[in-house]
Amino acid sequence: MKKNSIILVVFLIAGAVAFYLYKSQTKGTVKQELKDFAVADTASIDKLFLADRDGNSVVLNRSELGYWMVNNEFRAKQGAINTLLYTIKDIEVRSPVGKNLYNNTMKLMSSTSTKIEIYQKGVLAKTYYVGHPTMDNKGTFMYLEGSSVPFIMQIPGFNGFLSTRYFASANEWKDPAVFRFEARRINMIKLENLAHPEHSFILRKESDSLYVLTATQKQEKITPMDRLKLRNYLLAFDKTNYQRVDNRVSSQAHDSIRKVGPFVKIDVSDDIGHYKSVNLYRLPVTAFSKNAVDQETGDTMSYDPDNFLLTLQGDTTWYLGQYFHFKLVVADPYTFRIGKDTSKQ
Repeated sequence: MKKNSIILVVFLIAGAVAFYLYKSQTKGTVKQELKDFAVADTASIDKLFLADRDGNSVVLNRSELGYWMVNNEFRAKQGAINTLLYTIKDIEVRSPVGKNLYNNTMKLMSSTSTKIEIYQKGVLAKTYYVGHPTMDNKGTFMYLEGSSVPFIMQIPGFNGFLSTRYFASANEWKDPAVFRFEARRINMIKLENLAHPEHSFILRKESDSLYVLTATQKQEKITPMDRLKLRNYLLAFDKTNYQRVDNRVSSQAHDSIRKVGPFVKIDVSDDIGHYKSVNLYRLPVTAFSKNAVDQETGDTMSYDPDNFLLTLQGDTTWYLGQYFHFKLVVADPYTFRIGKDTSKQ
């Protein structure tokens, strides 16, 4: 009798477990640890690794100074970093993927997803895969490593998909800065204008309020200087960006352009040890040039009048710049004299 009672209790427990599992499956619920994508404490995240199915990968590290680095070489776009951290913190499950979509979803994710590894204080905390958007473009398929099912993820209040925030191209993560100098800290600017040598100069900071500007071709000091124009010039080095990484000009064309040489060289340093050296190169007219013909003569222009190429010291990448954004940086020293108008240069 006692044996039968034990068997009855076992059957009752087994039945209760089976009923619980059945109800869990029918409601589409999964263990919490298998759907917990979010990381609440993003301040403790110090490293992110992303890799896609096209062979791209990138490591993003938080530096000791607080900003983020790309592969420990270049400063990262802070806006893109903030967006990704916000996403990591606020994503939540909209729904698990149903059995009818499971096979197709996993097949697509195996060929198009981006992997992300999230590290907190140097320790791998979470790994998941970011896939394609849902049909309504308001959710994103994601799969948490170790889970048995993918999920449709969302951010409450955001009507859009999230996959574009997880990208593995190092070039896309780079801060597009050519110059990021605090005006008050700049202690030297050397501009060598090879196209117009008479516009070459060196600007040196002698003290907190004293700057000496020398036109190098004639070794002529420019004095008296307009302090407002000088201030605006220094401020131009606070945020000067390239437009994008150049991927339209062939490597052979890059080699030819390098042989011709730059038309302007710029070196900048500050009083806390930062230094930047930039070369600007004329860009030949291409199929992408918006203004390829001289409006007065009708002749094809010898170089693109809107864009140029540039390289940064220690960086083999070619970047596309715009003359419009560099018009204050590439200055004529004589326009700093009181009474001259730098805006027309």
